[in-house]
Amino acid sequence: MTRSYDVEELARRVLEGDESVAAARALEAAVLGQRLEDERLDDLMEALSLYAPGSGRQYYEAKELREVLQWAMPLLCGDKDPSGDK
Repeated sequence: MTRSYDVEELARRVLEGDESVAAARALEAAVLGQRLEDERLDDLMEALSLYAPGSGRQYYEAKELREVLQWAMPLLCGDKDPSGDK
């Protein structure tokens, strides 16, 4: 079972520059494992599932994934509003 802090830990790994597909898949599995079924995470889940750097326009590149992930971090860390407004 995925520990609750793994999601944040894995997300920070990607944000800090790990551009590997393995890192994205691990984060995707951790989010699914935590059952973080918040519709505001739909964009992140799409980015994770379509992450394939260098594979073409229909897939996400590392920069795009980091942008979506940066927006979603407050949700992954337990905050309710990714804009910072509480």
